[in-house]
Amino acid sequence: MAGEIAVWASDGDQKLQKREIEPGCLVSRSSRTMSRLSLGFAAAFAILTTSYASAKDAPQASFLRQKIAMKDGVQLEICLAKPSKAPPKERFPVLLTVDGYASPCGSHGRPWYADYVKAGYVVAYLNLRGTGASEGKLADREYSQTELDDTAEAVDWLSSQPWSTGRIGMFGTSWSGFTAMLVGARKPAALKAIVTFMATEDIYSEDVRYPSGILHMDDYTVAADSMLFVTPPDQDPFDEEILRNRFDQQPMSLTFLRQQRDGEFWHRGLRRDLNPSAGDVPTMMVGAWHDPYRNAAIRALENSRGPVRAVIGPWNHSSDYPGPTADLGRVTLDWWDYFLKGKQNGVLEKPQVSVFMRRPYRPIISRSQIPGEWRSIARWNNAPIRPQIFSLTESHALAPIAGPASDHRLRMIASTGVGAGLGWIDVSPDQREGDATALIYESSPLTSELQILGSPVASLLSSVDVDHANWFVKLSDVAPDGTTTLVTGGALNGAQRQSSVEPEPLVPGTRYPLEVKLHATSWIFQPGHRMRISVSNALFPSYWPSAKPLVMTLGVGEGGSTLALPVIPPQAPEAAEKAAADMGSRNLTVTEAEAAGSGHAETTWNGPVRSQILRDDLKRTTTVKRGYQWASPDGEDVSVEFSVADDDPAKASFVGRSFMKSKWREHDVEWRGTTELKSDAGAFHYRHVRQLLRDGKVVREREWNERIPRDLQ
Repeated sequence: MAGEIAVWASDGDQKLQKREIEPGCLVSRSSRTMSRLSLGFAAAFAILTTSYASAKDAPQASFLRQKIAMKDGVQLEICLAKPSKAPPKERFPVLLTVDGYASPCGSHGRPWYADYVKAGYVVAYLNLRGTGASEGKLADREYSQTELDDTAEAVDWLSSQPWSTGRIGMFGTSWSGFTAMLVGARKPAALKAIVTFMATEDIYSEDVRYPSGILHMDDYTVAADSMLFVTPPDQDPFDEEILRNRFDQQPMSLTFLRQQRDGEFWHRGLRRDLNPSAGDVPTMMVGAWHDPYRNAAIRALENSRGPVRAVIGPWNHSSDYPGPTADLGRVTLDWWDYFLKGKQNGVLEKPQVSVFMRRPYRPIISRSQIPGEWRSIARWNNAPIRPQIFSLTESHALAPIAGPASDHRLRMIASTGVGAGLGWIDVSPDQREGDATALIYESSPLTSELQILGSPVASLLSSVDVDHANWFVKLSDVAPDGTTTLVTGGALNGAQRQSSVEPEPLVPGTRYPLEVKLHATSWIFQPGHRMRISVSNALFPSYWPSAKPLVMTLGVGEGGSTLALPVIPPQAPEAAEKAAADMGSRNLTVTEAEAAGSGHAETTWNGPVRSQILRDDLKRTTTVKRGYQWASPDGEDVSVEFSVADDDPAKASFVGRSFMKSKWREHDVEWRGTTELKSDAGAFHYRHVRQLLRDGKVVREREWNERIPRDLQ
């Protein structure tokens, strides 16, 4: 039996055009179309989807494309997926997702989205203004005030439709999850629940622009600058009004470069740790240990006033890779059914937290499975987690006894970290190369298993001989053969040691107590393994280097630097089995996970199409080149290049290039974008060039150039 798509007429008269489609075409797997996040770009132009092999498996839905008017008259496109066999007057709760990626109507996105329609929900996808088929100007940033206002209006509109019960949920991955949390903090009357996947509400210090308060650039930077403005395939790419509203709008990276410190620009007042009422709307958060936004789930558990449920799996930003996977469709439907349908399914009496406790694995970035076991925690604030303190000692040990006080010194090598992966996202490579130019502290081989769950905290006693520096701390697992696997890490902009809103320079030579909170994690250290802490002042190219060569002094031993680990007792084997069954997942031994081998590099965020590290030993410079597939299945269409000089870290640089190709009638169309950033001791030098080509000739071009002072970056 064929599925059905119903498309609202674009003139808003609500006449229906219907066409039959084959069920296997209803949702098809995209060719990795902008599906890379690389620290921020999730869900992409065409969200990753699943092919259905038969009519029985296909979601039976009618898809309705409609324009809805905002208060200022701008018409936004919304795609509605409705159960197709429902009685004409039946009403449904509505699940809304929004972003700027303009996925095509008829693509559910994540596989479990189809489960929502089957379970009796309308799924609504809103194209933000200036994207997809929506009118208006493209915003010069994600999560703009206009975006939040428009989304709140869409919630109200959905609640008032004759086919709606008036009870609305918001959900989404990354961008759409961020927006759900930010709009939820404003508490629209009809919004009754939220489900987020790989998202945070701490936009400044956890998103892709300034993680931990330090400038970050990557392939998402250039993709967002150069791809979000692309005209939809069914519209004239040379239309003057569309080009003015999109092509001519300021690139996002320039907007963010002008905002180098925290504040209301970043919606600081909607953070749950600073405003617990921002968490009044019941929220379920799905996070992942290989995703940079995982702290948000812990923060929500600890600070929200409303109900919170958290799931943190072994995945990266994809929420299903590396495995084992979980039945997130069923788990999230329990949440929706309770809050939107009023089903008394006991969801609030079930364990509040489900986490995957990772065991050591070989650090292969494309590995397909992570060993470990699921664990249920009844209530997070009552979890049996206790801090265990280890001292960094004079002998470079990590030990429970501090020993004599001493100082260790380290000259910053600006290229430190170049072989260590992309920071805290995805499975990282072996850390030995990245740790070679850092201070290292290792425990003795463990004699028994040690489990941790939560956020480790490094309390450093440190000084530098300049007025600005950053600190980076990594926790790793060292196997008996020396293999070093990253467990977690964290960073601190030294100028923000007391406030990210009002940063202050350091006083050279002054010793400061510095708290570096590492990203939330889980790990089961095995007997015979060692724990390792590395401390440095650079992590390139994940973070833009501070400007001045420096020597860092680290106080160790008695009264010096320490590491607090959140230790939790082991669980019983039967408890782990039940926790896995509750998640529709499984537990994996180390042997089983290693036997599963590796997937393809394209399934990871650390695995680009091309990756090169070039070192010039005479000039003491390092260049990292990477190429990615975002929208083209035939080869890389986003490339990035980072460079830094160890002896003059102020002179760092980034260049990113992208292209997208399409056809319009008889014409070849190509969109190109280049984002360049160079720095010196006092400023960033920014350039972005945007081009539109018709049949190989440039027909429109815009360029932005600006010198922006460094603001304690």
